Amino acid sequence: MTHMSKLAGIPSTCIEYMHPWTDHCVNATAGLLLQSCKESLRIYSAVYLLSLVMRGKIPTRKDIKRTIQGMLQSTAFLTTNAFTFSMFVCLLRRWLGKLYFLTVAFVPSWLASFFAILVERPSRRGLLCLYVANVATETYWRMLESRGLVHPVKHGRVMIFGLSATLLLFYYRSGLHKTQNDGLFDIIRFVVGKSEEAQPPEEAAAEPPRPRPSFPLGDSLRGIRERVINFLRTLPRHFSCPHRGSCASYTLHGGSKLFCVGLGLQLTLSLVFQMGKIIRNPGTIKRILRSRDVVKIALFLGGFSALFRATSCSLRHLIGRDSPFHAVPAGLLASTMFSQYPDTSVCLYIMWKMLQITYKLGIERKILPRVPGATIFLYCTFTATLFHAAMVEPLNLRPSYWKFLHSLSGGRSAVIDRVPIDQWGLDTSRALKEVLRRTRTDQNLKFLL
Repeated sequence: MTHMSKLAGIPSTCIEYMHPWTDHCVNATAGLLLQSCKESLRIYSAVYLLSLVMRGKIPTRKDIKRTIQGMLQSTAFLTTNAFTFSMFVCLLRRWLGKLYFLTVAFVPSWLASFFAILVERPSRRGLLCLYVANVATETYWRMLESRGLVHPVKHGRVMIFGLSATLLLFYYRSGLHKTQNDGLFDIIRFVVGKSEEAQPPEEAAAEPPRPRPSFPLGDSLRGIRERVINFLRTLPRHFSCPHRGSCASYTLHGGSKLFCVGLGLQLTLSLVFQMGKIIRNPGTIKRILRSRDVVKIALFLGGFSALFRATSCSLRHLIGRDSPFHAVPAGLLASTMFSQYPDTSVCLYIMWKMLQITYKLGIERKILPRVPGATIFLYCTFTATLFHAAMVEPLNLRPSYWKFLHSLSGGRSAVIDRVPIDQWGLDTSRALKEVLRRTRTDQNLKFLL
C-alpha cells in the first residue's frame, strides 16, 4: 500500500471517521456530552468525597458546599474537554473539506482543551497540567522509540529520579523551599526528616532533653529492642549534626520507620486492588504476603531515608561542618534505592515537579521570565498529544490513559474508524486491535445498548 504524505488530506467525511454509528454530527456530539458528563460525575464524586474524608474531621456546611461546587465544576471541565473534541473534528472537516494529519485529533483536542481548562478552577490548572505532562512525556518517548529514533536506557528512570530528587533535596536543605508552599516538600520532610531542613544555626545545634516514659517491659523481645536502642544512643554524634541522638540511631530510626510505612502502604494497595480475588479465593492473601512485590515500596522508602541520613552524617563527620551541598551526594546515593521500585509515573512526576519548582524559583530571583498563560498552553499541548496518540498511534499511549478515554467516551474511542487514516502509514487500525486486546477493552457500543 502506498503511504500518503502527512501533509496530504484525506477526503473522508467525519461520518466515516469520527462517528460511524450516526449520520448526524449533532447527535454524535450530544451523545458524547451525556456519556462524558455521567462518567465525569462518577470520577469526581469519588475524588472529592475521598478528599473530604481524608481531612479526618467532621465536615462543616461550608466544607460540603465547597466540595459540591468543586465536584460540579470539575465535572463540567472534563465533560467540556470530551464532547467539544468531537464537535471540533466535525467543524474542521466541514471548513477544510478534508481530514488532515493534525486535524484528526491534535488541533481539535487543543481547541477543546483550551475551552475546557477555562471552566476549571485556576487553583487546579497546575495539577492538571502536571498530570498530563507526566503521561505525555512517556508518550513522546514511545513515539520516538517506535520510530527507531531512541532506544531504552538502562536504569534511565533511576537516573531521572535521582537527578530530580537531588535538586529538590538541595532546595530543602538550603531553605529555598520555604517560599514555595508546595506539598511535595511535606513528603520530603517526612522521608528524610525535619532535622535536615534548613534551620537557624542555634536551633540546629540545640539538643533539647528527650524525656522517655517509664513502663514495664512486656517480654524479652521488647527488652532486647530497648537495649539495642540504648546502645545506639551511646554512639557518637557530630556537633554539627542537626538531629537528636547518635548518628546511628538517627539513621536506623528513619530507615525502619519508612520501611514500615512503605510496607503498610503496599499491603493496603494490594489488598484493596485485589479484593475481588480475595473474596473469591481467600488463599490469595497468602500469595500476596509471600510475594516479593509487597516489599518493593518499603525497600525504596526505607533505603532512601537511611542512605540519605547516613551519607549526610558521614559527610558532617568527614568535613567537620554541615552544608546544604551535602544534599547532592546524599541525594544521588539515596536515589539508587529507586531501582527497587522504578515506577515510570513516580519518576516523571518528580521530574516535572522539579522543573516546575525550579522555574518558580527562577522567576522569584528574576533569572527567568514569567510567561503569561504558560500553564494553559502546556496543558492544551500535552492533552492534544494524548488525544492524537489515542486516535492515530494508540500503541504509544499509556494503557491506563487509553482505558480512561475508553470509559469516558462510553466505548466511542474504540469504534472511531481508523481505516481511513491508515493511508498515513502508521498502521493505525492494526494498532487499535492490539490495544483493545492488551487492555481488554471491547468495541461494544455501550451507548446504543
